Amino acid sequence: MSNSLKASTAGLAIVDKSRQRLGWTKTSTARWWQDAHTSRATLRRFWQGDRIQRETFIAICQAVGIVNWEAIAELSHADLETIADISTPYRDWNEAPDIESFYGRNQELTQLEEWIAIQKCKLVTINGIAGIGKTALALALVDRIQSKFDCLIWKSLQTSPSMISLLNSLLNSFEQSVAQNIQQGTAQLIQQLQKHHCLLVLDGLETIFSQSENLSYSQFIQQLSRERHQSCILISSREQSKNIEINTKTSRCLNLKGLPKTEARELLQSRGFTGKELGLSALIQLYRGNPLALKLVTPLIQSVFGGNVAAFLSQHTLIVGDRLRVILKQQFEQLSGLEQDILYWLAIWQEPVSFSRLQTHLLISVDPAMVLEGIVGLERRSLLEKWISDYEPSFTLQPLVMKVVTDELVEYAAQEIDRVMQSHDIRHFQILRTHWLLRPGTDDIAGDRILTQLWKKLWHLYGATLPQIFNQIMLLLNDQSPLAMGYIKSNVAILSGIESV
Repeated sequence: MSNSLKASTAGLAIVDKSRQRLGWTKTSTARWWQDAHTSRATLRRFWQGDRIQRETFIAICQAVGIVNWEAIAELSHADLETIADISTPYRDWNEAPDIESFYGRNQELTQLEEWIAIQKCKLVTINGIAGIGKTALALALVDRIQSKFDCLIWKSLQTSPSMISLLNSLLNSFEQSVAQNIQQGTAQLIQQLQKHHCLLVLDGLETIFSQSENLSYSQFIQQLSRERHQSCILISSREQSKNIEINTKTSRCLNLKGLPKTEARELLQSRGFTGKELGLSALIQLYRGNPLALKLVTPLIQSVFGGNVAAFLSQHTLIVGDRLRVILKQQFEQLSGLEQDILYWLAIWQEPVSFSRLQTHLLISVDPAMVLEGIVGLERRSLLEKWISDYEPSFTLQPLVMKVVTDELVEYAAQEIDRVMQSHDIRHFQILRTHWLLRPGTDDIAGDRILTQLWKKLWHLYGATLPQIFNQIMLLLNDQSPLAMGYIKSNVAILSGIESV
């Protein structure tokens, strides 16, 4: 097919009606040539019936909502034969997972379809915490809109492929030759995205963020969102890369929340509940409508509590399945030291905390800009819940994150005490030095979740010798400076008092 096209007389009449519906002029509406990534002069040539670049011709049609550009072009016999070949749908679903069930999400599907099919966004991202249903939503969306594309490719990034291996896998889907380097591969891929109206799905991008190639991936995706082509890249990820621009004219981001109660009840009914059990709404709220978390806790409620949801809730505990725990722990371990410190403080307080209050509790003064950056980073990873008050926003942890961070805090604190007792060196204290473990505003030491959990773990390790352990630590703190000691003495003193409560 020729790389240039011209509009037929009938085609120009169709375009004329489309631009009138939008209230646009033929050549004086700047948005038209801007949306088509071209110039006013080229738009004039289009109206004159001159031949222009094929990609630009298609973009001009799409800018006024015309997807079927073939109906606008004046095509030769050779063009028609080539279009017939191109229009044969190509589907590469080999890496798409099987999803056992899908509930609700009608509002999200409608929003995503509008961004992709109507606004012609080149990059659409679905972000959300582990288990929230990002992949399931992407699959449901693809089922819904695949007929609008002549090419569909689904690539899973769970195996953390290198940049060049991903590019060559994509080029192989287009039956293109292997690229020798990233620059060449990216150029070849963009050519295919220009030639085909393709929906490219990259599922699980967060696995790349812990790699040295993070920046390469970010630059690659950013380039795909800026280049002129007729395709869309759909990404699912637990976290949003700070190097990728979102919510621009050509890129959008959907932050996926939990299922509403109605849809969550339907999910639980499919797992054996009637939907009328006492405490079902509280269970859904406890897990914030997280589909995977609800699926994982259901067997336990049915087997241990005989399906009695209220009895399970009366235990005042949160069950995090192994699958979710592993994912959340991996995510926690990839955080910066400051981001981990912020999570620890929020786990200790167990309630929404304002930025100013958080700032005052940091043992070592930190630039407020860095603390803000840490909060933004945690929000980007969907680990925080934000509460808006009349004064300033407050932050707390999602319950699943609260449970995992609390367990990590207790585990690390116990390890610190063990290292200090073996080395007699208080420099091994980190968390116990920088974090005061007693929840502010409470006198209920025995009922404090973190302190009680830590004391029980230490008792399991040291038994009846635990009081002696605390005494030895106190001796090590003698003559230490306030900065070196931090919160250590206060934490040890409060822990030593639990056994007598």
